[in-house]
Amino acid sequence: MSITALYVLCRWVHFASALQIFGLVLFVGWIAPPALRHSLEKHTRVLLGTSLVFCAVSSWLMVTLQAGQMGDGWQDAFSPETWLAVMQTTFGEAWWLQLIFSSLLLVTPLFAPKIRRVLFIFFAASLLMTLARTGHASAEQGISGIAHRLNNGIHLLSAGFWFGGLLPFWFCIRHLSGTAKAFAMQAVIRYSRWGHLAVVLVIVTGIGNAAWILGRWPLAFDSIYQRGLWLKILLVAVMIGIALYNRYCVVRSMGQNRQRALTLLASNAVFEWILGLLALLAVSFFATQPPI
Repeated sequence: MSITALYVLCRWVHFASALQIFGLVLFVGWIAPPALRHSLEKHTRVLLGTSLVFCAVSSWLMVTLQAGQMGDGWQDAFSPETWLAVMQTTFGEAWWLQLIFSSLLLVTPLFAPKIRRVLFIFFAASLLMTLARTGHASAEQGISGIAHRLNNGIHLLSAGFWFGGLLPFWFCIRHLSGTAKAFAMQAVIRYSRWGHLAVVLVIVTGIGNAAWILGRWPLAFDSIYQRGLWLKILLVAVMIGIALYNRYCVVRSMGQNRQRALTLLASNAVFEWILGLLALLAVSFFATQPPI
């Protein structure tokens, strides 16, 4: 596999794991009622641990791959001198914080539960906000550059809430058939309500990002960047359609066939999560292309 292809794959893993971490810890530490948090932490422990490791490893691997791309290939990918040169670039200045926050997230499970939940949310949010300083958003300077990075940060936070909350939402759906169903229902309702705001913010800030980067409607279909952008838009549109179907059709059918509605909600949440992964893969590819 070439360095470029591996870089795209690594970028995908890093973004997906960072978004998953934020959505998961926010769901457990804020969306879920206190009585459900310990149980939810237990059921999502493997998911969180895997995401933490993937995020930390990919953050360091990105430096290695960036060094190989900036130098002469694999021989420079493992050169300390090239690494130092990479960390002095615009990418490197922003990426230092990725290395710091992804490492801090790894040690956060060592703290007591109440402190741990607060630290998880803070570090995960900081990770996404600093991630907003990378890519095309880092090229702009002045007030416009600050506004673009702030817009990008809100885009990542809202996407993290939506995408990262889907699997804990799925766990809560499963709890609706158990003894903790009252608490699980509270979490499901809160996630659904705040999810409306998250989806709106994803759409608005996504349009803002495209406007800042392209300065026009993405109608040049001979551009790899714009074709990739439209693929992302299509996948996100399908995700929105599923979310609306769940909220306004499946939920309202619970009175007629509760078990069928719960099964449909759970399967749709997993499908929506898979579509989110595909959208992130599309972004990871086209964001490395010239924005023309």
